[in-house]
Amino acid sequence: MTGTANGDETLNEPDPILPEAEITSPETNYPLWLKLAGVGGLVVVLLIYAMRMNRVFGLFVDDAWYVLLAKALATGQGYSVINSPSPGILPLYPPAYPFLLSLIYRLSPQFPENIVLLKWLSVAAMMGSGVLTYWYFTRHRKLTPVVAWLIAMATMLSPTLVFLATSSLMSECVFMCVFLGAVVASERGVRLREGRQAWIFLALGAALASGAFLMRSIGLSLMAALFLYLLKVRLVKQALAVGLMMAALAGPWILYSRSRTPTPAQQQEQGGNIVQPYTQQFWQRRAGDLASGTATVKDLPARVVENILEIGGRDAARILVTPIFEALVDPAKELQNQQLQAGGQLRWLYFSFLLAILLIVGFVGAARAEFRLADLAVLFSLGITVLWPWETFRFVLPLTPFLIFYLLTSLQTIAGAVTRSAPASRLPRQVTLAAAALLVALNLYPQVNFLLKSSGQTVMDENTWEMTFNEAEQMVQQLQRTLPQDGVISSTNPAFVHLYTGHKTVSSGDASVKWEDWKKIGVRYIARVAVFTDSSSPEESGYRVVYKSRRIPGFWVVDLGVPTSR
Repeated sequence: MTGTANGDETLNEPDPILPEAEITSPETNYPLWLKLAGVGGLVVVLLIYAMRMNRVFGLFVDDAWYVLLAKALATGQGYSVINSPSPGILPLYPPAYPFLLSLIYRLSPQFPENIVLLKWLSVAAMMGSGVLTYWYFTRHRKLTPVVAWLIAMATMLSPTLVFLATSSLMSECVFMCVFLGAVVASERGVRLREGRQAWIFLALGAALASGAFLMRSIGLSLMAALFLYLLKVRLVKQALAVGLMMAALAGPWILYSRSRTPTPAQQQEQGGNIVQPYTQQFWQRRAGDLASGTATVKDLPARVVENILEIGGRDAARILVTPIFEALVDPAKELQNQQLQAGGQLRWLYFSFLLAILLIVGFVGAARAEFRLADLAVLFSLGITVLWPWETFRFVLPLTPFLIFYLLTSLQTIAGAVTRSAPASRLPRQVTLAAAALLVALNLYPQVNFLLKSSGQTVMDENTWEMTFNEAEQMVQQLQRTLPQDGVISSTNPAFVHLYTGHKTVSSGDASVKWEDWKKIGVRYIARVAVFTDSSSPEESGYRVVYKSRRIPGFWVVDLGVPTSR
């Protein structure tokens, strides 16, 4: 990507602050101030993560499952749903992230004291993502050091990623690091093309791409992109070798999970998407929710349109300018909206659509200049996302550094078009630097706001989130002290309840449908740990209320009585 005589410029133009000679060798010629800024930035970000660290986990439900599966692996019980009354049920979540957590769990097996230590895996991944982002954009996109550093800082300071790393145990941060690592290693191998080092880097890229798939199934997009990209750059022999290697690494899990897919009876017993095949979830109107109904081929176009609108009308703003998004939309109130939880329509933001258009312009501009592996992986990832019947945000979030790059590319392209009559104008570069610095400042604002103890009402308000967790923990600890151990619990968060109480648990569902099955497996209690909804009251059940939170409407427990008496 280079400047042209008509004034068009791209992000790798010589930095207005640095002489061109100083950026021609990124490995050796960085000025001292930039090296200090890089190290200082990592230190500041690390301190922010450390100060925002807390004990909260499990409120997203998925992260409780990750901890439970890590415990199963660490304690020698195998990769199984150890909370279920029937032993040996295989979870259909990919195993790589629980496996990494299990290594830490072995070092510190005391639950819940080990939760903070488990979270440092995500923090380390965010630091690694920052370094890989900087490396990628300086070495493979040829950006100036300052712009690449700002993109890395904006990524590491992303409020949502900071929140997920410190206030949950979700997999997004680690997945993004592995995704970036695969792209960086593969691009290095492509640049070298032949020789021992090229093969080593391509093998590393294949291993990391496979690891991304084994961490989150959407990593399949990266595997496919890597294979096709090698064909595109005419490395046919390497493409075949990489394809075979990825098949060898990812294939065993695919074959094993298919051969051990939970039976209909096991799926009925445990419930939830932990035991539902992705092929089954794809044809549900809302993945993992049997009550949502079954979709057909005729429903797919409407699903694609709805997901595109969600990405354009919400995710673009939520990822790139989080503080502005949360000033306009209160996610905390949205999460309590029962209609929304049931698949109702989200609120679109017009300025988010504008950002989405800028992203498209930037993507086209970057791809026209030089179509790279990351561009293909982003396309494939978004292609899978728009087809999947679930909220799109979690799938788009790991693409953050590339989205920032496309936004900056579009702004510089537009500024270049404005100044086309003045080829020597520095405006495009100045616009790029200003926009990148503004993104960093926007992402830094919530962190400073938190450190100054300012109160807020967003989903990432630490006080509200911690209060909710404390209430949930208090409830399950009381259950552990008061309930007899032989009673199975049906819960909206079965892994979380099991980790604290030791009781066998199953996922909640329609009691009228599951009643006979619950009697057979000994379900005695219903425990709602409904963080995102407050749809029902325990008194409505007609059964004895064992526990009811005074603060959180969705936290309660009822006793159904001895199964043989029903």
